[in-house]
This record gives sequence, structure tokens and C-alpha cells, in this order.
Amino acid sequence: MPKQTFFNLDPEKRQAVVDAAVEEFAQYAFEQASLSKIVEKCGIAKGSMYQYFADKLDLYLYVVDQAYEKKRSYVSKAFSRDGDIFSVLEEYYLLSYEFARKHPLLHQVANKFWDSRAEILQPQLEEGRLSRARDFAQFLRDAMARGDVNPDLDPEAVFFVYHAVGKELIDCFDQRRNRQFLRQVLDVLRLGLTARREEM
Repeated sequence: MPKQTFFNLDPEKRQAVVDAAVEEFAQYAFEQASLSKIVEKCGIAKGSMYQYFADKLDLYLYVVDQAYEKKRSYVSKAFSRDGDIFSVLEEYYLLSYEFARKHPLLHQVANKFWDSRAEILQPQLEEGRLSRARDFAQFLRDAMARGDVNPDLDPEAVFFVYHAVGKELIDCFDQRRNRQFLRQVLDVLRLGLTARREEM
């Protein structure tokens, strides 16, 4: 987390540091990102950055947290809406896409975080995966209890499919792959690939 000296900065200077870091971490994975380029972009001495953050990792985790705080402000309302799991997921994916479209650099920061192979980030990545899995498991249990989802399914397998499909949907959603396409993808998740036979 930032040191108090960072929060004591003039708001414009503080935002300049964040903006420069977001730009660098959106373009490069943590291990390739350059602290020297960040301080150059925001016009401060490298030594000054260490008065604000302990090191590059400290700055990086702060930026990732800011990206997720912003994303949560977009997607959280999906989970407060009425409807079955599929209507909630449809809204979640649409709101996630809206976030990615309006804040492309923050979206890239988040993606690069999850794709990172940096050994130093593994504890945070593992903690994040476990937290997301726990949240989804509760969401899934509620859906199973309501009868929306087959209760015999392995929650871990469901999370694997949901996570893989969701990431691809958000990254590839565009004018061609619109809301109708999203509903068709969710229909595959809902009903599987088995041929549909009309009820007699």
C-alpha cells in the first residue's frame, strides 16, 4: 500500500503518478514494466517514488487494486438484480464489457495481472483465485438451491468453464458479438451441446 507521503501529494500530482503507472502496467507485464519509465512519464525523480511506495511491487499491487475497485463499481449491480443465474451472468458480462470499453487501460492492467508468471506475484494471484472461487461457489450454491443449475455438477468444473468463457467473452465482445451472441453463449452453458428435441 502507498505510504502516507503519497496521499499527502497534491491530487493532480498523485493522479499523474497513478496514470503513468497504469499506462506502463497496461502495456507490459509486471516483470517487464519499468519503474524508470513511470517516473519519467510523471516527471518525478526515481528516489521520490520510493517515498511514496516501498518498491515496484507495492506500486503495482496498488494499481491493480484501483483497477478492480473501478471494475467492482461497474459489475456489482449485476448481482443485486432479480432473475436466474443466467440473467445475472448476462448482465455481469455486459457490465464487464462496458468497463473494458470505457477503461481499456485498467482492463489491460487486470488481464496482465491474471496472466502474470512472475514468481513474486504468485501469493497474490493464488489469494485472488481462491477469493473469486469462493464467491462464485456461493453464487453457484444459491443457483443450485433454486433449481437453476444441476446440483450434481462439480462446482470446480463449473467455475473453470465460467471463468474461461467469461474472460473470452469480455475480451472479444464487439459490434459483431453483441448481446444476442452473449445470450447464445449462455444458452450453450445452460443447455449444453446436446441436440434439443421438441417436447411432445
